[in-house]
Amino acid sequence: MIIDWNSAVFFTPFIALAISLIALIFSVAMHIRVSKIFRSANTPDIERLLKLHTKTLENLIKFQTESTSYMKLLSDRIKEKMRSAPTLRFNPFKGGKFGGNQSFSSIFADEEGNGVIITSMHTRERTNVFAKPLKNWKSEHELTVEEKEVIKNSVSQLKQKEK
Repeated sequence: MIIDWNSAVFFTPFIALAISLIALIFSVAMHIRVSKIFRSANTPDIERLLKLHTKTLENLIKFQTESTSYMKLLSDRIKEKMRSAPTLRFNPFKGGKFGGNQSFSSIFADEEGNGVIITSMHTRERTNVFAKPLKNWKSEHELTVEEKEVIKNSVSQLKQKEK
């Protein structure tokens, strides 16, 4: 193959010009991108910008770690609050042909036994509802046999869940 050196020498400046224009276009595009980065950070040099971004990233990672830990703590606390709500239905007329198991006692307490016990006494004429506060599985008010049974059931359910 024979090379025509006259043509090669003639087209070399045009090829160099084309390569220079392509490099100029890439350079301008890069300058625009870098200018946008510096403009958004209000930082005059890249070292300060990198330090700023590094500090921001560190703060974000720290916040994420703390948030995750706090969310886990809240999740665990929510799980431990009202652990059981047993209900005992009963007939207040003990063995009679009257009524049925329409009356009930329900307990709503956390794992420490703090909460409330609600009892409903159903008769033909009316329904009475009683709420007695609980603290450490005990109440200031006198508890019925059914209410004591519901407390006993709740405590035993909590012990079974702990195992």
